[in-house]
Amino acid sequence: MSDETTTTEHPRAALPAGGTTALLYDTALVLVRTRTRRRIPFEAVERVGAPDANGRALRIELTAPHAAGEVITLRSDDADALRAFATALASSLPPRAPHQARQDGRRLTSVERIGLGPVRAVRAAGGSLTFRILAVLYVAALPVVFLASEDLGRSLASFSAAADWLRAGVFLLPGLALARLTASTVSTTCLLRLRSVTTTGTLTAVHRGGDPDEPAVYHYTFTDQGGTDRSHDSYGWPLSEDGRTTPIRYDPRAPERSYAPGDRMSFPALAAVGAASLVLLGLGLYFAVPTALEAARVVREG
Repeated sequence: MSDETTTTEHPRAALPAGGTTALLYDTALVLVRTRTRRRIPFEAVERVGAPDANGRALRIELTAPHAAGEVITLRSDDADALRAFATALASSLPPRAPHQARQDGRRLTSVERIGLGPVRAVRAAGGSLTFRILAVLYVAALPVVFLASEDLGRSLASFSAAADWLRAGVFLLPGLALARLTASTVSTTCLLRLRSVTTTGTLTAVHRGGDPDEPAVYHYTFTDQGGTDRSHDSYGWPLSEDGRTTPIRYDPRAPERSYAPGDRMSFPALAAVGAASLVLLGLGLYFAVPTALEAARVVREG
């Protein structure tokens, strides 16, 4: 049986609070940050305090067996939105008598790690057919490099050549994955900027794996110009503050090629990935080229 769960639950309210987005669902409060998504069931909330005198901060206290529990503070510049969110959250809490036993609210919460976009893309590159073929060819060339040393009796030279070839692979394989990621992202972004159509995607499902370190997959659907429903997946977090809809750009000639502005790498991140790929490729070629040329010379001379 699969551990994966599916839900079409949408947040009833959303509150941007600095670097955190608070989402109110039917059964829990979810705090989305840059790398984490913390789910707080209503049973873990002791009370929701009224906004402070300036209407800019909201205190949420979690339950605790004896003393006061953890306090979470949400800050927002929109006082009206903060009050509305506080009212909605307070009305969602289950009724509880003052003398009723409390659990530790922190133990009732769960934290989902959000994977980085470049890491996911590199993993995907590692599963591509081209990348696997290159990896197989690289491994297959190792015994050729070892046997093609100048003198098989000179085991030190043989092992030195093999070591250089292995060092090259340590740099070349991740360098190729990063280069493929950079080229794919740049080509897709440039192509869609030239001939894309913008439409609205609607969140239809959320898939969560059994591993807490794996990001959730958010499935959006949109309708292309031909009236066909298409899908677009985002990993780790919703692509908009309300979690329901997001602008999606797609190529009318190939509608399966799409992207949403919220799930693409920023230019600084893309530049860093591209620079890292060049450094890794350069180091890999530094070890690989002399070794490959020497092996080719020995094989050619018989």
